[in-house]
Amino acid sequence: MSFVKLSKLWFALGGLFMAASLAVLVFNWRATGQLFNFGIDFTGGTVWIIRFAQPVALADLRAGLSGERVDITTIKAQNSAAEDFRLKTIELSDEQREQFTAVLRENFGAYEILSFENIGASAGSDLARQALVLTVLVLSGMLIYITFRFEFWTGLAAVLCLLHDVLVTLGVVSFLRLDFNLSMIAAILTIVGYSINATIIIFDRVRENLQSGQQTEQQPDFAAVADVSLRSVLGRCLMTSFTTMLAVLAVYIFGGASIKNFALTMFIGFAAGAYSSIFLAAPLYALFRKAA
Repeated sequence: MSFVKLSKLWFALGGLFMAASLAVLVFNWRATGQLFNFGIDFTGGTVWIIRFAQPVALADLRAGLSGERVDITTIKAQNSAAEDFRLKTIELSDEQREQFTAVLRENFGAYEILSFENIGASAGSDLARQALVLTVLVLSGMLIYITFRFEFWTGLAAVLCLLHDVLVTLGVVSFLRLDFNLSMIAAILTIVGYSINATIIIFDRVRENLQSGQQTEQQPDFAAVADVSLRSVLGRCLMTSFTTMLAVLAVYIFGGASIKNFALTMFIGFAAGAYSSIFLAAPLYALFRKAA
């Protein structure tokens, strides 16, 4: 099968995925005023550090507060073998704070508040802007690096594939209304790094095949070279993507509640990255070189 000859099909499917993601983002923006279900890291809230008089398991604490919007992590207590808990909640009024503390006391007994800090929404907005700038800088850096190592058309094709991966992932995250917090930014950057690695493998083989054919062809058939290069590394790309997605799926199924959204986002992004690396990267390169 010639992957490049079917490029119109791959482009149509990729465009459909991206259009659907954009539609979800626009719908959520118009319906809720937000692209994502932003977590406390971006919207601001209150950070509590508490210590219970009696030992409490993290799983039990999460189960007891499942009806509350709260992120829970453990921290090592100073000069003690016990663990304290860091709770992040939305900003609470005095009445809501009393209700929240009553739920804690009723379900888990006496406790001590070691620290209490309010995080303003402006800090969350600054964090969101910094995350956006960081993502743009990473994509720009990728374009510069790949252009320097290969050529501009290769870099452009790779960045377009990365935009596909990021947009599709964000669209699914928005559709599922997953909490968008700092771990999501880490997941997106990890997806970008993983996807570009698979794409570079293909482009490296394209470069090798072009160099080996320079002595026999004045004007190489870029579509044929891209197709041969992709098929030569297809098995490696498929196996790498499958095993990585399988590992992330295992983390999602058997991991704790605190990393389920992170693992699910990674799985979605790796799937989108596998599609773009296999079905979009080489055809895009061939299209750009033909038009140049």
